[in-house]
Amino acid sequence: MKNMKPLLLLLGLVVSSQLMAQGVELKNIKEINTKELDFSPVPFGNGIIFTSSKSNRFLKCPSNNAGDYTDLKYAEKITDSTFQKPVSLSGSVNGKYNDGSSTFNPAGNKMIFSRNNTSGKNDQNVIDLKLYSADLVGDRWENVEALPFNSDDFSTCHPTLSHDGTLLIFASNRPGSNNGSMDLYSAKLENGVWSIPESLGAALNSTGNELFPFLDEQGILFFSSDGHGGAGGLDIFAASQNTSGQWEMIGNLGDPWNQGSDDVNFVSLNGGTSGYLASDRGHKDAQGMDDIYHWKYAPEDEEATILVVDKETNEKLYEASVEMTPTEYGNMLDKIYGGGLTAAKTAPMKTDRQGAVKVQVRKGTKYSIVSSKTDYKTDMREVSAAEITAKPEYIIPLVKEKYYAKLIVQVVEDPGGKPIPLADIKILDKTTGKVISLTGDGEGMTNTQIDCDHVYEITASKRPYYDNTVTLADYKIDCKDGEVKVVVRLKSPLIVILEPIFYDFDRYYIRKRDAQPSLDSLITIMNRYPSLQVRLGGHTDARGTNQYNDKLATNRANSAKNYLTSKGIAAERIVTEEFGELNPVNNCTDEVFCEEKDHQLNRRVDVTAERHQEGGVDFRTRPVTEMKVVSDRK
Repeated sequence: MKNMKPLLLLLGLVVSSQLMAQGVELKNIKEINTKELDFSPVPFGNGIIFTSSKSNRFLKCPSNNAGDYTDLKYAEKITDSTFQKPVSLSGSVNGKYNDGSSTFNPAGNKMIFSRNNTSGKNDQNVIDLKLYSADLVGDRWENVEALPFNSDDFSTCHPTLSHDGTLLIFASNRPGSNNGSMDLYSAKLENGVWSIPESLGAALNSTGNELFPFLDEQGILFFSSDGHGGAGGLDIFAASQNTSGQWEMIGNLGDPWNQGSDDVNFVSLNGGTSGYLASDRGHKDAQGMDDIYHWKYAPEDEEATILVVDKETNEKLYEASVEMTPTEYGNMLDKIYGGGLTAAKTAPMKTDRQGAVKVQVRKGTKYSIVSSKTDYKTDMREVSAAEITAKPEYIIPLVKEKYYAKLIVQVVEDPGGKPIPLADIKILDKTTGKVISLTGDGEGMTNTQIDCDHVYEITASKRPYYDNTVTLADYKIDCKDGEVKVVVRLKSPLIVILEPIFYDFDRYYIRKRDAQPSLDSLITIMNRYPSLQVRLGGHTDARGTNQYNDKLATNRANSAKNYLTSKGIAAERIVTEEFGELNPVNNCTDEVFCEEKDHQLNRRVDVTAERHQEGGVDFRTRPVTEMKVVSDRK
């Protein structure tokens, strides 16, 4: 891996691989790649904007050689995988140091991009990265401005915007990141103002590095990480938000996307059928260090014949029902995007007079096949596409005179009974030991076939609810009627409210009447949940200078922390942050007259949950505007 600290944009990509298989065509875009670094492709207009360098000698920033640095370039598309000769972007975006890793708003007239800090160095005499915005004026990118959450002391880089332009995800090693490594953060654009960045959470951010995020049109997040295991080095992963807005890992993209070392800049277009990635894998057409590739996914499907027969007589069964559902995909893109008709669940098919049905199966995919016929025991099995096509006919024998039923499972909240969509549902056949994994629909429901002579155990789970298991013991009468409905209730998570702490004018001591009880309540919560870590954000009202208020806000946050540690809370569980007068909860800013009770709302320390491991708990910060606080100012 190349030196990550001076230029986080340019993580090395050392991969040894063959041409991708599994229906994936990988093509080196020779027209834009050089002998040096070419990476971070982003679709723009009728082409791509990408990052390119003239040299690989970038041991530090600033460097002694101006040719070491990267610029942003645009290449017009001729076909999906061929481009015209690239040109550097006009305007003010390509500066004296490194510029790259860009993203664009829906209209295509505003860019957010990474650039080395133009105003200072960190304490290690290194110029870190910041995020900047630029406007498209004619054919030039102008009006370059730094985003509000940059710092001279850490890097902020690798931006990607959501399809509607309101969600920005980026990489940063800001305070609070795991081991000081690069983590993924998000900020929301609300009324033209970016919100305070928030970590995407422990499900995505590891103790390693998470980099090069990309959001597709459906909100699927692709990123690279060296902290979640995989093929080696930086692997490409996919994630999505659950119904609570929390980010959850979908998984490692696996082969053929991740090879031996580092794979980054995965761009997915057109529902996962094409896109780009950057790599210096050992491709036959490789041009240099890091090259940009276009990929196309055209799954390999085969026709197969399934034959249903009587197990005892070998008689071919006419109008037997055959239903196929994918259970494991050979390519993660099928899992993420549904895989089209071939990789999706089929409607029940009926065998012809020869007991056969013709099906299309996808290479690398496993299927659950449910076969049934009146007066026969339903057959349920999981087989691979290779097994189905190994012989001219795949034979499924059915046994007579067994009762089967349709098992309908619904997952709901307890209490309340509100359906929980997309819950994970595992149905264990305790008679055979077989487990069927299903996912509930938007109403929390799913269904499958069960054998009335068997005993089943149903387990449902969905974060942040508690798991629950139901055992079916006495259901045979209902089962023989042909349908059994089971409701699995999941207990709602416990909501714990974290109260703000208020201070007197120009003071930072702990008030006994309200601040001390709030802190004592926080101590009780932190003792009850030993993995909980909190952030104390100090604020002031608008009176006084910015410099004075910054110091006062720091003292307020520290006084709250000192109170907590004096009561036995470990210091490493507490992070402090000062905002001064920058974040009022009302319009009481400089030169605005406000009553004292309104100023009081801004003299506070906000308490927010940084992270925790306890399940079934949702920590929330009480909005200051809901508080009624009486000032002591005289």
